[in-house]
Amino acid sequence: MTTCRNALTVDLEDWYHICGTGRTVEVSSWDAYESRVTRNTAKVLSLLREHRARATFFVLGYIAEREPGLIADIAKEGHEIATHGHYHRRVFEMSEEEFAEDVDRSMDAISAAGGGRVIGYRAPEWSIRPHTMWALRVLRRKGIRYDSSMVPLTRMGDRSFPTSPCSIPTEDGEILEFPLTTVRCFGEHLPFTGGLPLRLMPYFYVLSRIRRMNAEGDAAMVYVHPWEFDTEQPRIELPWSRRIMHYFNLRSTPGKLSGLLANLRFAPLREVLGVGH
Repeated sequence: MTTCRNALTVDLEDWYHICGTGRTVEVSSWDAYESRVTRNTAKVLSLLREHRARATFFVLGYIAEREPGLIADIAKEGHEIATHGHYHRRVFEMSEEEFAEDVDRSMDAISAAGGGRVIGYRAPEWSIRPHTMWALRVLRRKGIRYDSSMVPLTRMGDRSFPTSPCSIPTEDGEILEFPLTTVRCFGEHLPFTGGLPLRLMPYFYVLSRIRRMNAEGDAAMVYVHPWEFDTEQPRIELPWSRRIMHYFNLRSTPGKLSGLLANLRFAPLREVLGVGH
């Protein structure tokens, strides 16, 4: 087994927290939906316990408000609690003031739930863009030490974004960035370590690529969602691209993650970056 530690992250969302649905899933209707996040997160925690692995959970403030016991339980098992925003709104859909309020509310909810001090952030749907780099300044001002929201892709993020962990200067100090892990293919950076890409890619390809990165001294970042452990979740009527992204090959996630946990070393993102409390 490699000695390089990779970052393991969980975006703590429920099955109806889907970006880009227009009026299909309004925030005002969320309380009417069945909550499945606790039972699905229990599956994730059980797998992590089995492999003695710890992760960073990027928690929606909305979930921390509704399920404070869940957040406390995650923290008690030694996992890092970071913020995923409050209402799962993409950064480019908010003004700077709205973004600041969203982050504040999420951090307050996490703290009240027993999640401890938050020093990490991930934007819903990796939604930092070149024209929203101001978000990093806002995060640093809030005491956030690292971000994990940048994607070096043409259609999502920007090709100029970093492809490996780095430090980014802001007016309020430097913030560490751990971007989405990608592989170079046909002149483009392609994701393969989480979400739909992980569910699409053959397991042994993912494992071998991460092992190659580790052999070169580079850490990868794997990410999953609790709803990816729930093949029986209710289906929402979505555009075909969103249906594929959200529902395709869900049954593969537990097995692939278990295999990666058995063959690679993982730690919370904070520890991989070497960031203290």
